[in-house]
Amino acid sequence: MITMVRLRTPTGIVVALLAILLTGTLFISFASAGNFHISQDTTNPNIWDWDYTGRPNESEAVSVWANVTDNIGGVGILNVTINISGPNVTVNDLMTFNGSFYEASVDAFPNPGEFRMYVSAMDLNNNTRDGRIVTIIIDAEAESTVDPTLTLPIVVSTSCVLLVIVLMAAMFYDKKQVESDKMQAELG
Repeated sequence: MITMVRLRTPTGIVVALLAILLTGTLFISFASAGNFHISQDTTNPNIWDWDYTGRPNESEAVSVWANVTDNIGGVGILNVTINISGPNVTVNDLMTFNGSFYEASVDAFPNPGEFRMYVSAMDLNNNTRDGRIVTIIIDAEAESTVDPTLTLPIVVSTSCVLLVIVLMAAMFYDKKQVESDKMQAELG
């Protein structure tokens, strides 16, 4: 009989410990279940409007702004990005919230070509929306060509007039110099 008691005592202790652990686990599970909330937000955020200020080209940066909100019942905006793709460039920059709008500064475009810009927004439930696409075409800087039929007569005529003025000034100077030398010789 003593052997039986010995078997029951460790078994009883194990059962008692399991009961305590199970009770504690259930208490914690029920307590935290009241604070657990599953969001049913499946709607995309709203991009009401967006635009850029400045003149996009190869030398000037532009500023981009966007009016973005989450829908009623939404949990909030996770991020808003400005996306640009074109020849030799891909930009996906995060925009910052200034209290009214999301803003970003975009560096100058690196080369001429056709670029597509749009704003995308993601809420905290990973619902996303892309804004309208704006296409920007940056032309290569045209080299100014000189038309010889227009510039040749102007260059030749002004050169001739300048030559006459320089010759007249030289003759006047020379005449004055000769008169000055003659007066020096008579006095001297």
